[in-house]
Amino acid sequence: MSITDTNCTAGEHLIPPAPRPVNGTVKGSARSEQAEADAARIILQLEQNHAEANAAGLGSPALDEFQNLIVSLVAEADDPKAVIARLAELLSEHAENKACLPKLIQECERLGLALQLTDDPVEELPEIRIIDGVRTVVARSDEVGMAYDDVHAIGRCLTCSGELDDTALLYFPADAVLTSSGSIQDMTGADVKVCRTCVEASGLPLTATQRGPEWMLRWACLPWCVNDHTEPCAADWHSAFPARTKLRDAAIDSSRYSGNGNGLPWLSAQVVVSNDKPQAYGRHTEVWLGYGAHVGELSPAEAREALEEMRGFVNRLKHVVEEAAEIARDDFEGDPEIARLDREAEERRSQVIRSSTEYAA
Repeated sequence: MSITDTNCTAGEHLIPPAPRPVNGTVKGSARSEQAEADAARIILQLEQNHAEANAAGLGSPALDEFQNLIVSLVAEADDPKAVIARLAELLSEHAENKACLPKLIQECERLGLALQLTDDPVEELPEIRIIDGVRTVVARSDEVGMAYDDVHAIGRCLTCSGELDDTALLYFPADAVLTSSGSIQDMTGADVKVCRTCVEASGLPLTATQRGPEWMLRWACLPWCVNDHTEPCAADWHSAFPARTKLRDAAIDSSRYSGNGNGLPWLSAQVVVSNDKPQAYGRHTEVWLGYGAHVGELSPAEAREALEEMRGFVNRLKHVVEEAAEIARDDFEGDPEIARLDREAEERRSQVIRSSTEYAA
């Protein structure tokens, strides 16, 4: 693997050679008293820190030059604190680039790629080119971290970053946006994939896209369909993974009717497409709106009406909840002993009724 440094100073221009305008002002405009005070305080701190570094044996001509440059930038700036913040950002980016470079080299070696760094501002994003017959990663020297992220992702699971094998599946999870253009690609143009272990750990069903083109052709399946059409009594329609509440229906159903659909969400909604024998029956898209064990099969227009009703209801529900919370301030717990005596009295009264001649008849 080779590394080419094209017009790259690799950090020599970490600090710009001239002060940059801040907040639209340049040197020469009148500075506020606060800016003057900030500059004096920051320069004092810089000088103290520089003295401590020299006393600790860390001084050098390069450090002196760097110190003088920072002091001059702060002294001339209309917003000294903004200059220091920008310098801190640049230093952080420089440290990140320095730390990522060995890792980027290692990743390029893994993939058999050459690496070329450049200071050319035209190069906005890292990319792979053929240079002198060799596939080469071209990246800006101040964007080494970004280049590492892009190269590291090649041939790896999007979720766990482990290297992929032949069992990997396309990244098109069941909870993806249905109208997305399809699978996403890495910087080589290859489809991004997820390892089988991560797919199973997600708990999400496979989509038709993940099952593959043969599956989609056989069942006339849409990319986002999560139905397993090979199961006994499988549905002949195509369902998207539902949007649903974490709150379970059984948690708020006082009628206990939710036991008929134990574990169902309180609310859910999903897109369903029916296209079985389309030449005869056509194709129809619906929104299935679930509320516990009940399901409403709505056209998109009907679902939009329901959505508008829900929006209005949510606002009214908010007021009801707020009023209930206010009224509940006067609530209190009863006396357990009095409650016990009341239950015993009720039980005695019931026994008298049950033992009476009239009750027996």
